[in-house]
Amino acid sequence: MNEEKESVVESASMGPKRAGAWKSWLRQVVGIAISIVCLVLVFRRVDVEALKSALVQMRWHFLAMGLLSLAIDYSVRIERWAVMLRAAGSQVRTRQCISPFLGSITLNNVLPLRAGDLVRALVFPAAIGVTRVTATASLVFERLIDLLTLLLALGLGLVFSPMRLPEWVGTTVLAIAICGTVALIVVVFWNRLIVSLLGYLGRRFSNTRLQFVEKLLAVAASLVEQLGMMGKARTLGRVLLLSAIVWAGEAGLFWSIFQGLDIPAGYSSALTVMAVATLSTLVPSSPGYVGPFHLAAFAAVRALGGTEGQAATFAVLAHLSLWLPTTIAGGIAILANPKLFSAGSRK
Repeated sequence: MNEEKESVVESASMGPKRAGAWKSWLRQVVGIAISIVCLVLVFRRVDVEALKSALVQMRWHFLAMGLLSLAIDYSVRIERWAVMLRAAGSQVRTRQCISPFLGSITLNNVLPLRAGDLVRALVFPAAIGVTRVTATASLVFERLIDLLTLLLALGLGLVFSPMRLPEWVGTTVLAIAICGTVALIVVVFWNRLIVSLLGYLGRRFSNTRLQFVEKLLAVAASLVEQLGMMGKARTLGRVLLLSAIVWAGEAGLFWSIFQGLDIPAGYSSALTVMAVATLSTLVPSSPGYVGPFHLAAFAAVRALGGTEGQAATFAVLAHLSLWLPTTIAGGIAILANPKLFSAGSRK
């Protein structure tokens, strides 16, 4: 039964690709165009000499501190993923999760359309003995928790930071937070009802020509059921605590770059800029989130009172500090564990 569900997940993911491959190309073209526009907006008014001066005056030992904070951040991310998988019944150790997690981050950094997420859900699980349904559920749960944690970080940052964002940003953040909270409540408290409803609907198609609908609904029911297992009070508490450490660590990198560039901003401002820059990666762009991230970070630092040279330098250093170490670490993990892909192809 599990193998049947896995094949349905895989076929469901391949169907849209065969039906509209041109849409993927269109999204890539639009994403690259958005990246170019954002980069032009950032650098068109920046004095090259001011940019060089900011780099020369950078106190690099602070960046080293920031990279240590980032290492803690990703170590906790891996532990958090292992906690989710074990909550859903998978017998997996944290060390087994290192290579597939870091490998997916590298693929997200270098491939379009967040391909690394798809690979972590459908290809890498076989190498660590996890079903695709469980891996997909963990990814959905992880993204939902991250969104809510980021919004909380943004709210806390705005309360204690001198930065003030436009009113529409606050309204949008509040709307997203409400939607995310409602989704989490539904998954946690009405999980059995949703599973029963999906099962009932699936049985309605059991003796019809649309039996594939029954299989899809069975996969959806299994996915929701495992989300409910991850959302149990004890697991949810651990995941929320680990998520707080994750984003505190990432904000530590931003704070360190502030100090290195002599930007007069505290940790609350680092929380705000980190949340704004990270949420900007939801905007379609080229691989590695080039463009939107830079524009968001640049605008946020300017709002804090930084010069254009400092803001541009901060945007470049923050992006490179997030992109380069994780890409290298994930690349090494993939090269050291070629079975990550071969196991998925045999599944």
